[in-house]
Amino acid sequence: MTPGGAGYEQARAVFDDLARLPALRVGVRLRPQGAELWQRAAPGAFRLEPHMTQAVDLEGGFGVVWRDRFHTRVRRDVKRADKAHVEVEVDRTGRLVPVFEQLYDQSIERWAGKQHEPLALARWRQRREFPMGRLATVAARFGESCAIWVAWRDGEPAASIVVLRHGPYAKYWRAAMNRDLAHRIWAVPLLTRLAIEEACEAGCGIFDLGESAPGSSLEHFKAGFGAVGRPSPRYWRERLPVSRAERGLRTAVKRVIRFQDA
Repeated sequence: MTPGGAGYEQARAVFDDLARLPALRVGVRLRPQGAELWQRAAPGAFRLEPHMTQAVDLEGGFGVVWRDRFHTRVRRDVKRADKAHVEVEVDRTGRLVPVFEQLYDQSIERWAGKQHEPLALARWRQRREFPMGRLATVAARFGESCAIWVAWRDGEPAASIVVLRHGPYAKYWRAAMNRDLAHRIWAVPLLTRLAIEEACEAGCGIFDLGESAPGSSLEHFKAGFGAVGRPSPRYWRERLPVSRAERGLRTAVKRVIRFQDA
């Protein structure tokens, strides 16, 4: 990441470095800026996979974001959380990693039940994508730029979010919760609100809330904070057609276990 954004030569160098890797499949996911530049720089061996990222424009500061971009329902939920005696803690040392991991395991159990998926398979899938220990490594390397927010009620953790920051960008990276408790005290809206306010105070211009499926409840949740969809393309190349085989196997397994997409 460069302070003024990447130029063509830098973008092409990224693709050249990726092309030299011996892995069967490599890829790069880009921020919602400079999409045309990266498209021009991408060699023919790299395929474009369109994605959309929802992000909040922080221009004007938190007062403007709260008043003009937060939906009425979000402002209402945050006010309810303020009255629910929620205790909020933010850690920039990695000390609260075990708390996040505990809540993440609870989230996996909830996702498995919702998707009609065997718990062992759900744990394997989720931990393959987000291995135990990854957050601790990120927290150690990012230092104060990795914030782990936790909402507590009567000494019990209700929800946690992880926000990464670099220059003018803040990234809502991960979230986990004890759903029953978190929903009763509006923990996630409160944590998200506080993280956005901190990003504004730090001089960030964008708060990236990540990708969500169009029309999903997750997209609706993010839109409540003023997040709008922006193109965030992914480029990838593979030496063997492993993606097609992987998709076929995944479809077959879903059919057998009557998997339901959340």
